[in-house]
Amino acid sequence: MTPLKVKLFLALLACSSLLAPSLAAAMGIRSFVALPVNKGGLVLRQQYLNSPKFNTSRAIFSGAWGLSGRDTLLFGLPYRLTPAGHHRTGDLGFLYRRTFWQVDSSHATSRIALLAGGVLTTDSHRDNAVQLGMVATFYRDRNSYDLDAVYRRGLGSRGDEGQYDISWQYRLSPAEYPEWGFTPEWFTVLELNGRWRQGRSIDHQFTLGLQWVHHNWVLEGGIIRTINNAKQTEYLVSTRFHF
Repeated sequence: MTPLKVKLFLALLACSSLLAPSLAAAMGIRSFVALPVNKGGLVLRQQYLNSPKFNTSRAIFSGAWGLSGRDTLLFGLPYRLTPAGHHRTGDLGFLYRRTFWQVDSSHATSRIALLAGGVLTTDSHRDNAVQLGMVATFYRDRNSYDLDAVYRRGLGSRGDEGQYDISWQYRLSPAEYPEWGFTPEWFTVLELNGRWRQGRSIDHQFTLGLQWVHHNWVLEGGIIRTINNAKQTEYLVSTRFHF
């Protein structure tokens, strides 16, 4: 291949990268509701969590489907890996997200959305639930912030539940985006999380994580520390694929 053909090939490759911008993005590790999804886009995430104190591990399968530029359907299903036994499949949760306020600029984005959905039990011994919430996302230059809160109203004998997540993602690399093409990004993630169940006081947790973001997939991991009540440390590894 001649030098001229090499230059033309590189130029076409750079142009194709511009025409197909990155689908993946940084986001909180403990939450899935802030994830931006384009119309017709599909995101699948698989998480593995290990709790050495209680000798348990579980997987969480999550998905997001972009119905339009402002509407997204989200779902999640946990599964207990250890210990073995009955009733290992958790309940199927689903949420409809409607973005009602969004402001975009060349280096910043702000979004606020409402959440509504439910929880469908996979065990006849448990009841279903309805859930409502709100999520806000603010991105500017190398910083991104996600804030969400979800309340679940139990039906029948099921108790109420709730959670909140406050996440800050900071892009370590690259400091400046390249003029052509796409460069993998590294993000640090700091989160404050809360988990509450009726009849118990809320568990406040601190999460420290790292994300490696590619064009259409993400590898991430973190350490979760409960800072009150029954103090424990959990470890999380996650992969995310964008289609």
